[in-house]
Amino acid sequence: ALVLLLVCALRRIRLGLTRGEVLFYVTAGLLGITIPNINFFFVIGHIPAGVMAVVVATAPMLTYGFALALGEERFGGRRAAGIGLGLAGALCLLLPRASLPDPAMLGWVVLAFLTPAFYAANSIYSARRRPAGGHSLALACGMMFGASIFQSTAMLASGSFYPLWPPFTLPDWALIGQIAISSVAYIMFFEVLRLAGAVFFSQVGYIVTLTGLAWGMAVFGERHSGWLYLATGLIFAGLALVNLKRRARSGPGRAPAGPSDER
Repeated sequence: ALVLLLVCALRRIRLGLTRGEVLFYVTAGLLGITIPNINFFFVIGHIPAGVMAVVVATAPMLTYGFALALGEERFGGRRAAGIGLGLAGALCLLLPRASLPDPAMLGWVVLAFLTPAFYAANSIYSARRRPAGGHSLALACGMMFGASIFQSTAMLASGSFYPLWPPFTLPDWALIGQIAISSVAYIMFFEVLRLAGAVFFSQVGYIVTLTGLAWGMAVFGERHSGWLYLATGLIFAGLALVNLKRRARSGPGRAPAGPSDER
């Protein structure tokens, strides 16, 4: 948040501090960073990275499901079929005993689905409640400040606060790299939401899944069952169906509508 605040100052981008804007920062920070990230790091020590990557890929279908429930999207048979395929993919992870390296991981995988659920909720909230005229850089900065309120409180209360002071060790540099990556990622989050909407943004799930599987195999030597690859294929097919209508509607120079734009 401090890094982004410095960038905002250098570029003379105002960080809005009205009551509505502060509420947006706090809520988006809680939904999009604090809760899903705490859950992510809580479960990732108990399940393979590749499995977590496949779980996170369900966020697009959850986004559409939430938008449909809130009346922000119209029901469509093709996209409903996409939701069904995504559900089938999730069941391929949860039901067969051979789908996971250890059946005892099942409870952790179920808990892992909270992370994409909150990512989806934040996409809907941010698309609907984005402050008018808010710059993506300023919104990302405010969102990270909002998240820092909750996370700092939790770390101090639990005694798990980790200060970053020089000289930096290898784990410190890894954290610094994570800070840099997250800063850029949340700027892009708001910019893509502004241009294309929440459901279109959720297509990042394709990249997350493929890279998560690849890095898990390359770094941790993970090897997965056929059930996981079947789940991946079903979820990818579901993603394609959920997003197909939106891509088809978008002509040249026209950005796909977000959940709050499509009536």
